[in-house]
Amino acid sequence: MPAAPDAPAPTAEAAVEKPPGAYAWYVVVILMLAYTLSFIDRKLPFILVESIKADLSLSDTQIGLLTGAMFALVYSTIAIPIATWADRTSRKQMIAWAVFFWSGLTALGGFAQQFWQLAASRIGVAAGEAACTPAAHSMIADYFKPRFRARAIGLYFVGSQLGIVLGLALGGWVNDLANWRVAMFLCAVPGVLLTLLMLFTVREPPRAQQAPGASAAELEPARLGETLRALFRHRTIIHMMIAGLLVSFTSGGVQAFTPAYIIRTFGLKSSEVGFSYGLTMGAAGALGALLGGYAGDRLRRTAPRNALFFVAAGVAIGAPCMLLAFLASNYWAFLALLFVGQVGAMVYAGPAFATLQSLAEPRMHAVASAVYLFALSGIGLSLGPLVVGMISDWMVAHGSANSLRVALVLAVLPKLWAGIHYVLAGRNLGGTPRSPALSPGSA
Repeated sequence: MPAAPDAPAPTAEAAVEKPPGAYAWYVVVILMLAYTLSFIDRKLPFILVESIKADLSLSDTQIGLLTGAMFALVYSTIAIPIATWADRTSRKQMIAWAVFFWSGLTALGGFAQQFWQLAASRIGVAAGEAACTPAAHSMIADYFKPRFRARAIGLYFVGSQLGIVLGLALGGWVNDLANWRVAMFLCAVPGVLLTLLMLFTVREPPRAQQAPGASAAELEPARLGETLRALFRHRTIIHMMIAGLLVSFTSGGVQAFTPAYIIRTFGLKSSEVGFSYGLTMGAAGALGALLGGYAGDRLRRTAPRNALFFVAAGVAIGAPCMLLAFLASNYWAFLALLFVGQVGAMVYAGPAFATLQSLAEPRMHAVASAVYLFALSGIGLSLGPLVVGMISDWMVAHGSANSLRVALVLAVLPKLWAGIHYVLAGRNLGGTPRSPALSPGSA
């Protein structure tokens, strides 16, 4: 992999680089809305856990499989071949039809009468959502120069937090008014509308390697093996993947079971949990994503490594707060601590993915994001809910009255380790904008 596109000494032209136009930001907003819908469909079962568990007679381990391993493994594994296709075809078309597909599969989940029927629906949703982020990141990388990329990706990740708010709040409200099945049916409608909006208002951007003067090698989409070799010879990317895996393990377990924990511990109804917890997590996550994107772009101007050091600081502050939240006996103290923990967790999004896109060649952008997401989702998000569910069931079998609290506290511990890997990732980046962000010799 060659040096990062923004690594050479800045030229006079680069120094006066114009900011992206309004249409580029419009595209990011549309992509953000697609990501919002993906998270509504992805997180909706979390607020419905207690209702689904009672209706279908499921265990916490089965809930962990539905919300974690089954979804995340399919999502992250399929994302890689889909991303390879995205580097060769229309990314706009791919995302638009993926939204239509996963929305329909979510609605079908409302007809499930047993565990495996609901599992089949969730697997289908995961397969559809796998097409969104790698293709979206590739489009953003072509619409935005490296100087503005972290902010654009940070705005895109706000969609995940809006999805959490809407999925939990509206899902809990509909569940209390009707039932969990109706909540799933209603999720299909916005997907149809967004599919039409994308197809008729979003333009596919020219790829960066299609610029005049590009060599034949730069015009040829990278093979998967070539991309993997290029990514894994750099210690920065390896450390970012380990850090992301650890953070995702905690996030997966916490997000899957916290609504159920609140209902069991504090005695709230699902609608009350949806609004209070959903708004807390969504607002904190959006703040973290925007803060990380803005700070990441600012810090990369002085030294690329500083953006990842900022992420490490966010993890160092956020992880202990999340740990203390599950030891709190007051609900509002719990929410306050969780708010800080979620801000710290989400500052990674802009700096980490912007760093990854800057290190990868343009013809590798979609696949690079998919491989990174495999570490986060295929390993971290899949194991987190499953491990929390298994620990909880094991402790219930041994007579524990606080099984879910203990399981969630244990799930937060790996996040404390993640900050070290963000520091190590930053140390392998160039110290100044004039030095190569990474070179093959740094591996």
